[in-house]
Amino acid sequence: MLARPNTLASEPSRDSTRAPMLALWFALLPIFVRGDGVEAVPIAVFAPRGVTDSLVHRICAEASGIWESAGIAFACHRVGSVAEAGDWPLDITIDDHRASVEPEGALGWITFTANRPDRSIHLSRARADDLVRATPGLKDKTITSHEILLGRALGRALAHELGHYLLQSRAHTSRGLMRRLWSSEDSFAVSRSGFELTAEQRAAVFGYLAWNERQPAPHGRNHSNVSGLDD
Repeated sequence: MLARPNTLASEPSRDSTRAPMLALWFALLPIFVRGDGVEAVPIAVFAPRGVTDSLVHRICAEASGIWESAGIAFACHRVGSVAEAGDWPLDITIDDHRASVEPEGALGWITFTANRPDRSIHLSRARADDLVRATPGLKDKTITSHEILLGRALGRALAHELGHYLLQSRAHTSRGLMRRLWSSEDSFAVSRSGFELTAEQRAAVFGYLAWNERQPAPHGRNHSNVSGLDD
């Protein structure tokens, strides 16, 4: 997902050139049901030491806040290496790399192979920093306020990319979370208005999760009992 200051943003399509690690192109996605009945999807998060636990928490909480209205949350578990993240059915990398295929850079991206999404999502803290500095009128005078803005923008980008994964589609819509275009103001606004899922999208996601739940988990990839980052 891209966002540009005071302009609409678009997200280019991407195809991965990496060969699938398994004959089955995607890892099966275990889920567990929280006490409030919300289905939580476990996700590994890898980030270098310079990315604080509090920022990781804000990003995951923002994405969960958007998806929770659809009955889905994300249990993020920070891991110590890219190799460890690779053992999980779904993983996120948060660092300062920038998307090489888009001159102005994307906040987040997911690659596709044969029109199907990869199991890894990338978020660019550096791009979010750029966007904060380029957007006038933001309350960004303290370390905490800056981190809140970064978490909000990257969390919404993550929610969008998770939509591609859970919907198993690169398609965009004219409105809502999966729209192709949104402004920097949308990325930083306190309100999450405009980031909703349609009834059809919710049904499609639950159908995908239900299918995965019926499949046997690959050896070493059952993380259904993990806990999220500390509240």
